[in-house]
Amino acid sequence: MRTLILFMIVGFSFYAFTKRNNENKMQSFKWLEGNWTMKKKNGGSIMESWFPHNDSLMLGESMSFAITGHSKVLENLRLAYKAGTYYYISKVNGQNEGREVAFKITSHSEKGFVAEKPDHDFPKRIRYELITKDSIHAFIDGGPSMPDKKSDFYYSRYKN
Repeated sequence: MRTLILFMIVGFSFYAFTKRNNENKMQSFKWLEGNWTMKKKNGGSIMESWFPHNDSLMLGESMSFAITGHSKVLENLRLAYKAGTYYYISKVNGQNEGREVAFKITSHSEKGFVAEKPDHDFPKRIRYELITKDSIHAFIDGGPSMPDKKSDFYYSRYKN
């Protein structure tokens, strides 16, 4: 009888551990999935696209579209869960000698997140906030050391 009880306890513990570790770590970022667009002052647009890759990674890309029809990739993005921490990872074309920059996500919810890297030149902080199911306000800023340096991005869900 003791062996059976011990076996049941070990089995249940293993089940609970496996279930907890197989949960989708990116669930709280699901709201970001899809295509988001923003008009530029010159008549063109920027589109940011996000899609789940697996249970601990979302892939993103930012592209610029000119009114002439030309397009170019601005940035390759990742939201990643590694060793208990979330990261916003950016690789901007023509910056940082082609290297990725990882910002630690310091807070997140089902409607937004803040990612920070205080030792980066600019930006030091990135924030995304879901305003409605079809609109996002994102911004980058210089953090507390550069409070006047900020850029806002207002995206709407792209509907084909």
